Amino acid sequence: MTNKHIEWCCIPVTVDDTVVNLIDMTTPNQDALQKPEFRVTSTTVDLVPLDFDRYKPSLERMAANWCEEKALVMKEAQAVDKARG
Repeated sequence: MTNKHIEWCCIPVTVDDTVVNLIDMTTPNQDALQKPEFRVTSTTVDLVPLDFDRYKPSLERMAANWCEEKALVMKEAQAVDKARG
């Protein structure tokens, strides 16, 4: 896994040739410090900038969905913590 210090839509991109999809994102977890991250193959990291305007809406939607999922994960974690007392 190599990080080329690239960002798309203000989100870091990590090159990982084990990624199966064109673009994956990290799965939200209960770590309050976790941030979204795009995970792509080396081919994808070279392909997307060639037609970024085409990919940008999808990237923005993926980022927004990640943030919504993260908020739900954190809300559920808080509810569990509150229930524990």
